[in-house]
Amino acid sequence: MKILVVSDSHGVLKNLRQAVEREQPDRIFHLGDLVSDAQRLSCAAPEIPLEAVVGNCDGWTRGASSLLLEVEGVSFFLTHGHRYQVKSGLSLLTQAGREAGADVVCFGHTHQALCRRWPDGTLVVNPGSVGGIHAPATYAVVTVENGCAAAELKTLEGENGHAFDH
Repeated sequence: MKILVVSDSHGVLKNLRQAVEREQPDRIFHLGDLVSDAQRLSCAAPEIPLEAVVGNCDGWTRGASSLLLEVEGVSFFLTHGHRYQVKSGLSLLTQAGREAGADVVCFGHTHQALCRRWPDGTLVVNPGSVGGIHAPATYAVVTVENGCAAAELKTLEGENGHAFDH
């Protein structure tokens, strides 16, 4: 299972479409800012299941601020991150992910791509800003196989060479 993880598209739909065309994912996770971009992408590619959470720039948009879901035996905690003050550190976020029992914690908000495995085995992924807002246009690909997850950060120009396996 190949999952495209994006965040902070901020209306740059061409980058979202380019990432989908390039990766041909089985699923898409959009981590907010702007969730309306996720809705447009879902209409453009209805054959690809898409889950989305709202971010701090989504205003009065209704939707979940976090989701816990399972993909082929791997538990994912999805959130934008602003409610966990991720710009000040990841302790609140990782605590929430651990309390939820997540194997993989996905968040955005900082526009800085990150992929790390904590000592307890939790994989923490921030795809950065697919919109390329104040940073290179980046996204993540999470592959789930045999109950294990591996993540890779990529730019729209090419892979940046960071791979993390579980």
